[in-house]
Amino acid sequence: MLNQLTIKNFGLIDSLTLDFVQGLNVLTGETGAGKSILIDALRSSLGERIETNSVRDPNLPLFIECVFEITNKDLLKNDHITEFLSDDDPHLIIQRTHTSDGKSKIKINGQTVTVGQLRVIGDHLIDFHGPHDHQMLLMEDQHLLLLDQLIDFKNLKHDYSEIYKKFISATQQLKELCDLSQTRQRDLEYLSHMVKELESVPLSQEKYDALLQEQTKINNAEKLHEHIQTTLAILNDDEAGVNDRLRKAFSSLRSLVQIDQASQPFLTLLTQVQEQSTELSAQIEGYAESLSFDKNSALKISEQCDVYYEIKRKYGPTLENAQATYTASKAKLDLIKDFEHNDKNLRQEITVLDKDLRTVAIKISKLRQKAAAELKDTIEKELKELGINHVQFEVRFEMIPFGTSGFDKAIFYISPNAGVDLKPLAQIVSSGESARVMLALKKALIHVDPIPVLIFDEIDAQIGGRLGTITGKKLKELSKERQVILITHLPQIASFADRHFKVIKSVKSGRATTEIALLDGKKLVEEIAQMMSGQNTGKIAISHAEEMITSAQRIR
Repeated sequence: MLNQLTIKNFGLIDSLTLDFVQGLNVLTGETGAGKSILIDALRSSLGERIETNSVRDPNLPLFIECVFEITNKDLLKNDHITEFLSDDDPHLIIQRTHTSDGKSKIKINGQTVTVGQLRVIGDHLIDFHGPHDHQMLLMEDQHLLLLDQLIDFKNLKHDYSEIYKKFISATQQLKELCDLSQTRQRDLEYLSHMVKELESVPLSQEKYDALLQEQTKINNAEKLHEHIQTTLAILNDDEAGVNDRLRKAFSSLRSLVQIDQASQPFLTLLTQVQEQSTELSAQIEGYAESLSFDKNSALKISEQCDVYYEIKRKYGPTLENAQATYTASKAKLDLIKDFEHNDKNLRQEITVLDKDLRTVAIKISKLRQKAAAELKDTIEKELKELGINHVQFEVRFEMIPFGTSGFDKAIFYISPNAGVDLKPLAQIVSSGESARVMLALKKALIHVDPIPVLIFDEIDAQIGGRLGTITGKKLKELSKERQVILITHLPQIASFADRHFKVIKSVKSGRATTEIALLDGKKLVEEIAQMMSGQNTGKIAISHAEEMITSAQRIR
C-alpha cells in the first residue's frame, strides 16, 4: 500500500504530505482546486515525464516522495521490487527531484535508478484509472491480455511457448531452404569455395599471432644473427669475454676467503653468476640454431600470412568475424548438400509441431471461452448494479494464425441499451460507461491482479446520486482487497471514505496555492453537506450529510 506522499514545489503546491490508509481514500474539492495535480505528482514519482513548468519556484528543486509498504506475496517475489528491500523492512521509499533546467535524480531506498527502472517498478505498484487510462479497454489487442489474467493456465502457456519457438524455428529453416533451392547450384559452388577458403587456415587469433611472429623472425633473420653473434662474443671471447673474466675472478676471491672467512658468500654468489652466464650462453646458442629457416619453410609461412590477410579483408575485419561467417556458411552448405533429406525432415518436424501446437492451443482456447462466459456474467451483474440496466456483454473470439499466445483474438462486445446490437467496446461506450466498465473489470480481476493500489479519477462522470451510492459501495468493496485512492465530486461516493481529504486552493502573498485538509467529525459532515447543496450548509443539509455518512457506514 501507499503509506505516504510528500510533494514540494510542484504545480500549485508549495509543500504537503498525505498519509493514506489501507481502505478507501477520497479526495474532494472545488473544480480547479488542484485535485488532479496530486495524481499528476504521483504519476511523476513513478516515472512519467515532468514538464519544466511543473516546477513552482525555479530557484528550488521539485521533490516528490512516495513511501510504499510491500506486503503483497506476488510483489515480494518480484525481483524488480525485492532488490531494494531488506529482510526486516518492507518499505519502499521512492524519491524524485527535478530542477528547472531539466535535471532529475531518482532514488529508491537510497539507490540511484533510471527513469526506465522506475517505470517498471511503478507499473507493479499503482494502477491509474483516469480519463485517458480507460483507453486500454478500447484497445482490442489488450482484451486477450485482460481475459488471460482471470485464468490459471498452469503449465499450458509455458508448454505452448516452447513448442511455438521450435515451430517458428523449423518454419524459418524450411523457408530458407526453399529460397536456397531456387539458386541451389550457384550457391553450392559459391559456399563451397568460401568454406574451402576459410578452412585453409585455423581461424585462431593465437595461431595467427604466432605465425606473424615467425614471419617477423624470417624477415629479420640477418639482424637477429648479427645481434646473437655480438652477444655471444661478449659472453665467450677467450681474452675479454664475460665468462673468461668470471673464471679469472675465482683465483683472487679464493685468496680473499682464506684470509677472511666472512667473505665466503661472495664466492657462492660468483659461482651462481658463472652458472647463469654459462646457461645464458647455451640458451642463446640454442635460439640461434632455431633460426635456421630453409627457403621452403619461409615461403610456406609467407603464403599462410597472405591467406590470413585475404580472409580478414574479405570476411573480417577480425578473425572472429571470419569464424562467424564460416559457421553460418558451413551450416547453409550442409543444408543445401542434403536438400532432399533436410526438406523432408523439416516438413515432418513442422507437421508434428503443428499438431502439438494445435493441441495445446485448443486447451488454452477452451479455458478462455470458459473464462469469457464467467466474465460476461460478472460484468453484466456489476454494470447493472452500476446503473446500466439493459447491458449485454460478451467476449467474441476470432481464430488467427498461430501467434505467441495461441490462435485466439478476443474482442469485448457490449450493448449498454435495450434494443441495441452488441458492438465492439471501442465503438459504443461513453467515457462514463468506460469508467464503470473498468470498475466492473477490476472487480472481476481482483483475485488475480497483484497491483496493490488503484487510483480512480473522474469515475463518477455522467452518473447521478442513486448510482453514486451504488458506485461508492462497489469502490468500498474493492478497497477491502486493494488500497483505493479516488477523486470524486459526488457526496454519495465520498461518504464511503475511510479517509477523506479536502483539496483547497487559496491565495497567499498574491499567489495561488493548493493545500490539503484531513477531514473528520464536524468538518467531514460540512464537506459532504457542501458537496450536496453548494455553499448553503444549513441544518437540513447538515442533517442529510450526517444521514448519508451514517448510511454509508452501515453498508460497510
